[in-house]
Amino acid sequence: MPATSVRPLTPDDASAYRALRLAGIAELPAAFCTTHAAESGLPLAQIAQRLRATPHQIIFGAFNGEQLIAIAGLRREPIAVVHDKASLWGVYVAPQARGRGAGRKLVQAAIDHACAISELGRVRLAVAQDNHAALSLYLGCGFALADSPASEGMLQLQLLLPRPARASASASAESNVFMKINTLQIPAK
Repeated sequence: MPATSVRPLTPDDASAYRALRLAGIAELPAAFCTTHAAESGLPLAQIAQRLRATPHQIIFGAFNGEQLIAIAGLRREPIAVVHDKASLWGVYVAPQARGRGAGRKLVQAAIDHACAISELGRVRLAVAQDNHAALSLYLGCGFALADSPASEGMLQLQLLLPRPARASASASAESNVFMKINTLQIPAK
């Protein structure tokens, strides 16, 4: 069996992506925020467009040789007040590839990508509480239970991204603010 490789998907991967995503929706419909009918009705051109990496979204694929065996998307929030959050979504590993590390490599690629975006502070995801394999994968990759409520049967997990540069810059900014307050000249009345 060839080694598993992971890379961002491109519009050229649209057919393989669609086939694997539809297989995932058919197998685990509750794990996806769409239906098989809705997803299968999308034109291939629209799926190809979804695979175009943007500053706010990227979809990764894990391959066994040339065969796409796992998928995962990472979506950043474009709204300024929540731009420090991203969501891991649409994670699916084909049955024949499970237990061989493809899912871990895929999730790690998404985490590495998120870590390279300086504005991001956390990655969130929702997972069915009875999906023990997925829970084990996410917990093993560093995710933890989030404080935010989840819908029935689902758990919200999050991963706080390491930000040593941000912490020192934040401390420096706080120090500058403190210095400005201490040196503020208030005119007498």
